[in-house]
Amino acid sequence: MTPPAVACSIDLDAPGKRIGHLRLSWSDNERAYGVIPVPVAVIRGGDGPTALVTAGVHGDEYEGLVIARKLLAEIAPADVPGRLIIMPGVNWPAVEARTRTSPIDHQNMNRAFPGHATSGPTAMIADFIERIILPQAHYAIDLHSGGTKSVFTPCGYVYGMGEPAFRARKLAAANAFGAPVSAVVMATSSGGSLSAACERHGVVMVATELGGGALFSRTAAEIGWNGTRNLLRHAGVLAGPSQPTQTNLYHTASAEAFVMAPIDGLFEAAAGLDAEVAAGEVAGQIWPMDDLSRAPVPIPFRAAGRVLCVRTMPMVRRGDYLCHTGHPITDQEFLGA
Repeated sequence: MTPPAVACSIDLDAPGKRIGHLRLSWSDNERAYGVIPVPVAVIRGGDGPTALVTAGVHGDEYEGLVIARKLLAEIAPADVPGRLIIMPGVNWPAVEARTRTSPIDHQNMNRAFPGHATSGPTAMIADFIERIILPQAHYAIDLHSGGTKSVFTPCGYVYGMGEPAFRARKLAAANAFGAPVSAVVMATSSGGSLSAACERHGVVMVATELGGGALFSRTAAEIGWNGTRNLLRHAGVLAGPSQPTQTNLYHTASAEAFVMAPIDGLFEAAAGLDAEVAAGEVAGQIWPMDDLSRAPVPIPFRAAGRVLCVRTMPMVRRGDYLCHTGHPITDQEFLGA
């Protein structure tokens, strides 16, 4: 019988702590008859709920990689009344290359779900997660940051979708994570994201954005570290009571909240992270570099709110993302009340 294209080197069901990898069979110019080893670990101390913690969906986001690695190092089976599955480098080719997308198939893991068992490494990893892991999971934490080109206010991300009871569980999870801000997206931007996959399986998920700019933010990582452990306690996966925490909900309502580059050039930002801005206020200006006689082009905010993310790479092309805002909402608005 032909072995599966992706197999797991460890038993994800057995008690104890096991460290291994997904054996992703792949053959190309670099890996004739080779295997891409995608790291995976499981810690199981009992029959309680299962949580999946992921990092490295994008390979240039570092805070989550450290948090996931620390979880594996510091948590023992005796600390886990349930089961904790950790994937500290989900898109392993991208993590190795320190790039957002895989250098092998150039695919974005967060647009690859539900995946496909034979369509390239990124889709194959997504297929394993969606088909094998998520049906067993109750909670998920997907650790992101701004990557090479942007930096975020440290925040959780939750989706305002689903039945009222499911929304209430997601709100409780966001509050347990306790980031200073939780950005609320009322619909998944792509059915190919891990967040959308969790929605399909009824898995309560908090994603994060923790710093970025191709740096490692100790402040953002500390927020992520404390939030991850507190949410795992809230979920009943990690032993001990969760600490009372609260987050502030901000809604990124539509495309109007996103400021995009209308021309190529050099972006000079005028508003920093966490600034409160009004619609029509100048977000910055773009200096054309292909015509030195041309005046800079001012770029306005189209929606008022708090600046939650800013681009850190000044050179832009038309259509590039520059920053975005969110406005505060209440728990009742999130719940659809």
